[in-house]
Amino acid sequence: MFSRCTSLKEAPKLPAKTATHCCYQGMFSNCSSLIVAPELPATTLDSSCYNTMFWYCTSLTKTPELPATTLAFGCYSEMFYYCTSLTEASCICAETLADKCFNRMFYNCTSLNNITVKFTEWNDTSFYQWVCDVSPTGTFNAPETLKIMYYIDRIPQGWTVVRTV
Repeated sequence: MFSRCTSLKEAPKLPAKTATHCCYQGMFSNCSSLIVAPELPATTLDSSCYNTMFWYCTSLTKTPELPATTLAFGCYSEMFYYCTSLTEASCICAETLADKCFNRMFYNCTSLNNITVKFTEWNDTSFYQWVCDVSPTGTFNAPETLKIMYYIDRIPQGWTVVRTV
C-alpha cells in the first residue's frame, strides 16, 4: 500500500484488533524516511500478517509495541529486516510462539541494542536468524524463566541479559 513511499515520515493509524492473513505484509517496505511506525493494537495475529511490514525502513529507530498474545505462522517474519537505524525493540508481549513467527525479524538491524520479550522458552522453529547482525553489544530484557542462550537464533552474543518480572 505505501511500499516505496520514500517521503513518508509518519505512518497512518492501523486500529485493527485482529490482523488477518498477510493483511499488512510489506505495507511500508522501503519507506526509507519513515520515522514513526503506527501503533499495532492487534492481539490476535494470522499467518504472515506483519511479514516484511517495515522492510528497509532505514530511518525507523524504535519498533511499535507488539501486544499480540496469539501468534501465527510467520506473523513477524522479516518485519524489521534491514532497519539499520533501529535501536530499540518495544516489548514483544507474546508468551506462546508459532512456527517461524520471528524468523529474521531483526536481520541486519545493525544499531539495535535493546530487546524486551515476555516469552518464557525458546522454540527451535520460531527464531531463525532473528537477531543476525544486530549491534555487538546491548541489553536483552527477559523473564527469569527464559533460558540464557547466545546465538543468532537466541540472544545476541555480547549482550547483557536483564531479568524482568
